[in-house]
Amino acid sequence: MTETLSSIFQRTRGAPIEVAEGLAHPIFQKKIRAGRSRFLARRLKLSKQLVSGLRLKVVKGELEVNNQRHSEIILWSDTSPESVFFTVVSKKACELKVWNVWRVNDIVQAWVGNAGIVINEEGCIKKLECSGGTEVVDFSTLVFQIESID
Repeated sequence: MTETLSSIFQRTRGAPIEVAEGLAHPIFQKKIRAGRSRFLARRLKLSKQLVSGLRLKVVKGELEVNNQRHSEIILWSDTSPESVFFTVVSKKACELKVWNVWRVNDIVQAWVGNAGIVINEEGCIKKLECSGGTEVVDFSTLVFQIESID
């Protein structure tokens, strides 16, 4: 049996893994300066086999979406619009953390099986190609683009 991405991430303490599509990561992390930083998250592709989502969390700050503040949110493929503007608000430097999740029988799952993210950066745009926790590694399960618009 082939070792899953999650077991490799666990063994290597989250170090990136070389895969055919590039480097796979368990999570995308971005340092954010103090103040207000605006972003646009855009869902580009979605597999119908799972109800997938993108979890966004701010450490030492808050996410502002539709004039409401949260420490973290999930952009679910079945309930959120394809494009969502959000702002990271903080009084001092903070960190934005992003990872893929999915729902099975109303239970939110992440970081198990073959979950991982291939991150491609082009200027202020980060493309996140996510593999769900299924038996097969498939980085087209959920594809998001996060653009810094400051």
